[in-house]
Amino acid sequence: MSLSISKKRTKYSNDGKISNKSHKEKVEKPSSTAKKQISVAKNASKEPSTTQPSVEKQPNLLSKCSSPPSKNETEVPIPLTETPMIRKNTNIRKQRRRSSLDKRGKRASSIGNGFIAKPHPDISHKEFYRHIQPDLPGPIRLRQLLAWCGQRTLENQKSEYENALKIAKILEADILNDIMDSKINTSWYHRNDGQDLQPLKKRPHQQNIENQNKLKELEPISQRLKAEIEEWDNLINGINHFHSSIVKVAKKVSQGSNQISLMPNEVDMSVLHEDQRKFLLQYCTDNEKTQSENNYLEQMMDTIEVKVDNLYALLYNASLYNTATQTYCEDLLVKLLDILRRRQEKSSGINIETNDVLKALSRV
Repeated sequence: MSLSISKKRTKYSNDGKISNKSHKEKVEKPSSTAKKQISVAKNASKEPSTTQPSVEKQPNLLSKCSSPPSKNETEVPIPLTETPMIRKNTNIRKQRRRSSLDKRGKRASSIGNGFIAKPHPDISHKEFYRHIQPDLPGPIRLRQLLAWCGQRTLENQKSEYENALKIAKILEADILNDIMDSKINTSWYHRNDGQDLQPLKKRPHQQNIENQNKLKELEPISQRLKAEIEEWDNLINGINHFHSSIVKVAKKVSQGSNQISLMPNEVDMSVLHEDQRKFLLQYCTDNEKTQSENNYLEQMMDTIEVKVDNLYALLYNASLYNTATQTYCEDLLVKLLDILRRRQEKSSGINIETNDVLKALSRV
């Protein structure tokens, strides 16, 4: 038994929204032709089947049972792309979850007004920015940072005058509460664009100051060295210019006795420049007379060394003899003076005649 069941499909309006028509499934009432086909099928099932129906008739029976689409049924094409409602739901799912989930697992003191409690005392004030939520707007983060720094400053304040310190703490606490309650605006979004801001003066770095002082000290030395280098360059250029002018004007020296004599071991040709080597080969030659004189001098140098040694030995012996003679004379004079002193003491009371004195002097 087959029933024609039609589902009332959802209809869409032109702007893509779902219409307000009901989308529940409804079973349509069978038409008159369908009722006849159902009754025939029931009677056929009640009668005993003496003969089996042919296979070819069964498809015809099924074709008869299938009724044509009624006028109440409508065909709606399936959309190939996502509908606007599906897109809307997808976008809603992609959005962030509610803000209350951001506070899950946080301290209870941070949930009240959305203001994060002050960090642990062991945390340095230079690292406060690490403990502020990065997803908060800039002005709120600034207000949070100002509040933490103010609380830390109030805790660390010390002074000799307790009354003045208490009054100052009360005033600072009021300002801090105004900042936390957003009574003091810390936002820069509504600031006037035409507001003139004075440029901040940058403090010079200490190392830069030291470098500038050293530069001032070394500047005269640098100028002096540069001037000295310029003088040397001018001097070298002048000598080179003078040498080049002489070489151009001077005539070639003829080969002969007028050439400059030069010993073979006097100049190392491998060290000289190519131009200098050419100059020596062109204007300098070996002289036999000069070579013989040099040989004589070498022989004299060999003999003079022995002579100098002999002279040194002679002078040394003479100095020793002089020293020995001087020592002997000094000892002799000391002895004579001693003898003279003794005689004078003995003869202090005796009158000496003139003849005796002359005799004594004649013996000396």
